[in-house]
Parts: sequence; C-alpha cells; structure tokens
Amino acid sequence: MMAMKMINQAHAAKGKIRSFLSYCGGLPSPAAANNPLAYKFSWSPAGAIRAGWNSAAYRYQGEIIHIEGQRLYDSAAKLRLPDFPAFALECLPNRNSLVYGDLYGIGEEASTIFRGTLRYEGMLHHLASYQTLGFSQIMGTLFKIGFFCTESNLILKDGIRPTHAAFLLGLLGINGKILPDTVIDERYITDRILALGLCKDKETAVKTAKTIIFLGFQEPTEISSSCKSPFEVTSLRMEERLAYSKTEQDIVLLHHELIVDYPDSHTETHRSTLLALGRTENEKTTMAMALTVGIPAATGALLLLANKIKANGVLRPIDPEVYEPALDILEAYGFKLLEKIE
Repeated sequence: MMAMKMINQAHAAKGKIRSFLSYCGGLPSPAAANNPLAYKFSWSPAGAIRAGWNSAAYRYQGEIIHIEGQRLYDSAAKLRLPDFPAFALECLPNRNSLVYGDLYGIGEEASTIFRGTLRYEGMLHHLASYQTLGFSQIMGTLFKIGFFCTESNLILKDGIRPTHAAFLLGLLGINGKILPDTVIDERYITDRILALGLCKDKETAVKTAKTIIFLGFQEPTEISSSCKSPFEVTSLRMEERLAYSKTEQDIVLLHHELIVDYPDSHTETHRSTLLALGRTENEKTTMAMALTVGIPAATGALLLLANKIKANGVLRPIDPEVYEPALDILEAYGFKLLEKIE
C-alpha cells in the first residue's frame, strides 16, 4: 500500500520511476538482540530458515541479476537507511522482485527494481568493505556445515538417540571417538570449521562457533525422537534458543525508496518508512509482526463490511479505493509513516 501510494503520486505529477527499492525485516528490538545472530523468531523457524534457500531475481540499472538459493546468504550487502542511521543493517535479495514491475505498473520505466530482506549486520574489522559479518555470513556457514540439510541423517536413524554433541561432531567430520580430554568449545569448533575450509576467514568461523555454542549443540543432551534430519534438529534448537520472552519486543522495519525523473529534467528521491515496535501491556507483549500482519487484514475486512470497497473478488491493496482509507485507519491506530521527498 505504501509503495503504490508513492508510485501513483509520482505518476500523477508526470514523474517517471527510474528506481524502486523496497526493504522489509522483522527484527528483535536492540535490547532483545542478545545472541550471536542478533535475531529471534517471531514466526515459524522452519519457514524462516527455508526462506534463506529461495533463489532471487532483480533488476539493477537495466541488468537482470539472478541469485541461486545456495548463494543467497553470500549475496548479502550492508545497508544504511538515511532516516535511521543508528540501524546497522544488511540486506538479502527477496525472491523474484521482477514480478513487482508489472504489479506496480513500473516494469517498462524502472531500470532498477529490488526487494530485500533486512537483518542486523555484524561488526567488521575492515569497515570499508561491503561484505557483512552478521546474520547472513553465520547462516551461510551453518548451511555449508550441513545444519540445514533436509535429508535423513544416519546418526539420527539409530535406535539409540544421539546427543547434540555427537550430532555436531558428525557434521564437523569427526565420526569416530574423540580423545577423552577433548573439550568441545568455541576454539575447537572454530578450528574444525577452518580445517574443513567452510569459511574464508577466522572472524566468520569464530562468530559461527559462538552461534553453535549458543544453540547448545555442544551439550550432551539427547536429540528429540521427532527429528529425522539435520534441518529438523536445527529448527527445533533455534525454536528453543531464539524465542522471544514474554516481555521482549520485536521490530518491523519497512522502507520504500523511489528515484523519480520529471519532464523538466529534475530528479527527486521519495522515501517512505514504517518502524513498528511490539507493544507491551500488563507485562505481556504483542509482537510487531503480529500487529503489522493482522491489523491491515482486519482493516480490509472492516472496509468491506462498511461497504467502502465496491470492487468484487480477491483484491490486492494496490487500488486507491483500498489503500487510501486503509492507510488512514492504520495511521489512526498508531502506525506512523515517515515520508520524505528530496
């Protein structure tokens, strides 16, 4: 709705959309981003993990870019939003951005069409680099180790359920017995990751090892009998260790940016940003993800019941008849948009 409003306003002023960028992410609030991934799940962990395998396509300065699913995490780039400079973010391409060219009516005019997923960025020693050391690098390394493999694992087929530590050693290529005095700690895991050549630098290996330790894969606890593959083991572990507490808040950050060219040869940059936080009342938090998904759907239902929408059938909220009253209602409910033109 925000995107369509911006595009229609630009077209009404005789503008031509040169570039359309759209970023969205469900993130922990800074206080809740208290783990090596700086991430927690406000929806299905399995679904969120699978989303990281999807191939992506977008248009950049007239060129069509395709990213294979296994390379998606490697394609992450650092991102800063002008109106929220305190957020250190990274961006992953989000599936097929090209379909939005036709959907938004800009397919013939926009040389850049990109939709991305936002995550927090990690710290870098080489700050001039555009390569990140955050969520995407860690998840990409976990993927290479085999934590997200969906095929049945031999160690999980045995009648005796393995421990998380035995499962981890198997993924790290240690299938036999280890020395009695071996300590499966951060240093041990880091050295194994580097020895297997699964990441390019020690910094990434260390961050990945910290994540593995945080998730408890070094523990001698028994793996649930419901888990038949590494993916299922990892999804369950993330669900347990990366959950929000009752009082922790999440954030939904949505940002659209247009570059618009006008007939008199001047150019404008249009930005629209929504920053929604989870709401805590009586020591119980309603997640921002639930609010930003559920309330717009409820708003659409209210407009239909009030006979404010005359069109029939399944509708996308890209018509002014739908998005104009819907955005007004959402603003009254507390969803404030920061809109700027420069």
